[in-house]
Amino acid sequence: MKLNPLTLKFSGEWSQLEAPFQQDYYRVSILPARIFLILGALLYAAFGVLDALLMPEQKISIWLIRFIIVGPVLIGTLVASYLKSFERYMQPILALVFILAGGGIICMIIIAPPPVSYSYYAGVMLTFMWGYSLIRLFFVWASLAGWVQVIMYEIAAVGINPTPMDIYIGNNFFFISVNIVGMLACYSIEFYARRDFFMKQQLEIERENINRINQDLEDRVEKRTVDYQLINRALEKEIAGHRQAEEALRQSEERYRELVENASDIVFRTDANGHFTFVNPAAIRITEYEDHELVGKHLPALVRMDLREDAIKSFGDQSAKGFKNTYSEYPIVTKYGREIWLGQNTQVIVENGTVTGFQAVSRDITERKRLERDLRESEERYRALSIIDDLTQLYNSRYFYQQLKMEIDRLERHDHPLTLLLLDLDDFKAFNDTYGHIEGDQVLFRLGQVIKRCLRKADSAYRYGGEEFTVVLPMTTNEEGIVTAERIREELKKESFSPVPDEQVHLTVSIGVAQYRKLEDIKVFVSRADHLMYQGKKSGKDRICSDKIFKQGDLGEENRKLPETIC
Repeated sequence: MKLNPLTLKFSGEWSQLEAPFQQDYYRVSILPARIFLILGALLYAAFGVLDALLMPEQKISIWLIRFIIVGPVLIGTLVASYLKSFERYMQPILALVFILAGGGIICMIIIAPPPVSYSYYAGVMLTFMWGYSLIRLFFVWASLAGWVQVIMYEIAAVGINPTPMDIYIGNNFFFISVNIVGMLACYSIEFYARRDFFMKQQLEIERENINRINQDLEDRVEKRTVDYQLINRALEKEIAGHRQAEEALRQSEERYRELVENASDIVFRTDANGHFTFVNPAAIRITEYEDHELVGKHLPALVRMDLREDAIKSFGDQSAKGFKNTYSEYPIVTKYGREIWLGQNTQVIVENGTVTGFQAVSRDITERKRLERDLRESEERYRALSIIDDLTQLYNSRYFYQQLKMEIDRLERHDHPLTLLLLDLDDFKAFNDTYGHIEGDQVLFRLGQVIKRCLRKADSAYRYGGEEFTVVLPMTTNEEGIVTAERIREELKKESFSPVPDEQVHLTVSIGVAQYRKLEDIKVFVSRADHLMYQGKKSGKDRICSDKIFKQGDLGEENRKLPETIC
């Protein structure tokens, strides 16, 4: 599960869960929100009695706030919550109501004469608890509303109705403490709500997978039960008396036995502890054990050693939890050491309310497992081919942008430096025109090998296009990138090419070195490295060019904000 640590919204590959989460959160939150809107209105009105006792001379003004402004707003919000459009605007509306409730108390602080005004801070703290933990506000909205109220109090206590310093400091301590505690509580409530929703979604996915597997097994069982249904219908027609019924029953049992004995799947029974009590001929053929060797043998003893404990637990869970039917897949080891995968449907045998054993049908799925493994390996090979350039055996440009974005995302999280090299062979067109594209391809391949020799394991190289190459250097500064670039440039100059007999040709490369600037667009970053590379070509080729950003005062007044390209 990936959440934005500040807003708590689902991010990355889980961002599609945000909309359904908000719908689910609204569904479970609307009733508590309505209840606490009513409670808030009642308490707001009830404390009006205290206002009349504490400040009879200010009773009309304060009752105006309580009964004409805040109270009706709370009731109006409650009524509005039954509108269809309320779901969309629930969070900002409740945040405003939160601010209004606290603002009403702060207005009373302004109106009330000292020392009565000092006691109203408790009402503000009540609104904090109400807003942060009861009306189901999201963390971001609740925090915004809470701090707005703190600021409103500061304005009231300092600028409008000055509060003695000792009381002001004490109130601020409680306001800020309660606000921070409320934020933490609200953050925890939303975090665990999102976690529970995520787990529920994952559970639903797993449930769908299990249902799909069970449906497949049921389809197989249904095909086999057709024979049993035909037998039962035949029996119904044959019964004409007691003797006929006995004969029909005998025939039915014989047919059932024939089906079990001639079945290609393993059919067996065990006692409550998982020891075989009956096996059909298919079990003997597949496991390579004799009948007397299997009967009495513990079923998990056939399971491959590393999964044996899981098999024992599966039987125990089915018995303890009362699962009537289960499906599982596991490998067994035959008498002569062959590994075979079985797909098994297991049923609990219950007599007089007590589990007395298990019966199961197991199918040899070894070939299916092999095909699944081959498919995974094929997919992995295809993926590798899709990101590798055939000529240079470096990564291709499509994969370059994927990896560069990933490195930039990592940089934004951890604040590590990232440097990009963009290389272009000098006078490569003239080489191709002179010696042909076959020799040119050989140059590109060897340049790829030179680049690989000069990099660390953490670095990665790509064929960007034509005779252009890129190198991504994580956790590398501009200066360190120049060192790597110089190593590549020198190594290439040492390479000797023989496009024709008795002729040695040496090639050079121009390299642009750019360090990533925070929040820089990826296309701008690559374009900057490309521009630096072309600056190297314009400066005489066989050059390394990098940005040097001058500090304030290093340049003249007219060039103070401009970078200078240094080669």
